[in-house]
Amino acid sequence: MATVNFKINSKNYTVDCGQGQENQILSIAQQIDAKAKSLSSMFGDVDSETLLLMVCILTFGDIQKAKAKIAALESQNTGLQSKIAELQTEITNLQNSATDENEIAEIIDELTTKVKRISSSLLSSSINSNANISNIEGTNTISDISEINNNSQII
Repeated sequence: MATVNFKINSKNYTVDCGQGQENQILSIAQQIDAKAKSLSSMFGDVDSETLLLMVCILTFGDIQKAKAKIAALESQNTGLQSKIAELQTEITNLQNSATDENEIAEIIDELTTKVKRISSSLLSSSINSNANISNIEGTNTISDISEINNNSQII
């Protein structure tokens, strides 16, 4: 147990406190002393008991204002956290959409490559078919000519 000595409005006080709390008690005592001196200068000669009661009332009023401010900030913080969550969801959706768009682009590229291969294949087949048709027509023509030749030899 530790003991702390301080003055409030020129009156000495001694308080026992836990080890390590001395600085905190001295800091609070200084704040109380400043408020007590301020009130004494405003109201004149007031007995110590009334003065400390007034300090307590004003301090408790300050605490209530601070709590209200904290509650308002917590509410604002909750609203901001909600907005952040909405934005994170939107970002995730956009990233997924971008992934989907990338996948779609890849599929389109693959399909384009396949269409080009099929198109090349069809073009090659078409060229070969035309050559075969020419060969077939040429063969028929040659066989016709042969037949004509055979027939002319007969005549």
